[in-house]
Amino acid sequence: MQKSQSALQGLYLTFTLNQQTFGMSIEAVREINQLPEITPVPNTPVCVAGVINLRGKVVPVVDLRRKFNLHQKGFSRDTCVIIVEGHQGQVAAIVDSVASVVNFTRENIEIPPTLIQDASSDAILGLGKAGQEVVILLDIARAVDTDQIHSITALPGTENPRVA
Repeated sequence: MQKSQSALQGLYLTFTLNQQTFGMSIEAVREINQLPEITPVPNTPVCVAGVINLRGKVVPVVDLRRKFNLHQKGFSRDTCVIIVEGHQGQVAAIVDSVASVVNFTRENIEIPPTLIQDASSDAILGLGKAGQEVVILLDIARAVDTDQIHSITALPGTENPRVA
């Protein structure tokens, strides 16, 4: 079910992926960290980079470039993880960089055109206009949540992964 522009308005943390700006509701954000050492977990979806140890808790890591089928490149010093609250717990999302917090009002949010509304884009809530820039507003919980992602934290050997 598509949300109205009024329901989408509010504060969004903006971040970049492949030189495109995205936004997620600030309410979903728990913290922002430098890119930690990630422990790969075999037989997980392509978008899952692995897990991290976040103060003793195993947290799955989703590479949003992979999730959205964007061009892959190496990490930079600006690459970071945003710890978000998903439907089934915390998930770390790898982004190229964090930009700012933007307040989107009803007037500067548009519902995505039907051309980009399909099963692969169900995490796109709307398109925010910030000056001349278009910001893709995401339902970050939907973007990072799958049963496969959260099942990896229950695998043997992921209770205490190595961290740098």
